Amino acid sequence: MECTYQTAGSHDKHKYLPTRWFWLVLAVTVFIGLGPAAECLAFTVSPSTLSFNAVQGGTNPRNQMLSVSRSRTSQATVTTSDNASWLTVSPATTSMTTQTTLTVAVNIGGLTAGTYNATITIKVGKATTTVPVAMTVSSPPSATTATLAWNGVTDPSLSGYNVKVGTTSGLYSRTITVGNVTSYTVDQLTTGTTYYFSVTAYNSAGESQPSNEVSKSIY
Repeated sequence: MECTYQTAGSHDKHKYLPTRWFWLVLAVTVFIGLGPAAECLAFTVSPSTLSFNAVQGGTNPRNQMLSVSRSRTSQATVTTSDNASWLTVSPATTSMTTQTTLTVAVNIGGLTAGTYNATITIKVGKATTTVPVAMTVSSPPSATTATLAWNGVTDPSLSGYNVKVGTTSGLYSRTITVGNVTSYTVDQLTTGTTYYFSVTAYNSAGESQPSNEVSKSIY
């Protein structure tokens, strides 16, 4: 505000000198500020997030891969880490020029049902990025269910399968059309009852004879 009212003359140099120093300082600040940003753009990771699904007490989900790439051709050191005991990224240290691949594995041993979140940290040279990881552990099938599996029919005219359910051997009071799959979990079963199951195949011409019968007692 004071510069607005100064008269021309020997005081002019005081009018412009502060402005010149201001822009000099600003230029230096911008130059330093862009350094880390440019470094972070030095590499990319694909995919940018990972998700796993598993059943409590079941097998571990299949490993997934992370692809790390960059445009520079000079060799750089890659280091990785994670922040969860159930998560592993490997290798922990490697080197790359333009591309490398990381393996991500999870171990559900001892985990209860729920959603777990973690982060993988990847550092290439001086640049660092993170990859969020989510794992959902589902509750095991209830004791009031029965999971059936059968050998598929190779006839190309096959449309699907029917699952037959009953409480008396050979008599089925419930038919479930499950489509062209080779396994199915039957729910809504009553505790203290023995159930009998059979499977038939069907197409546009009709339904096959029932398969062999299996049973399960629900306790």
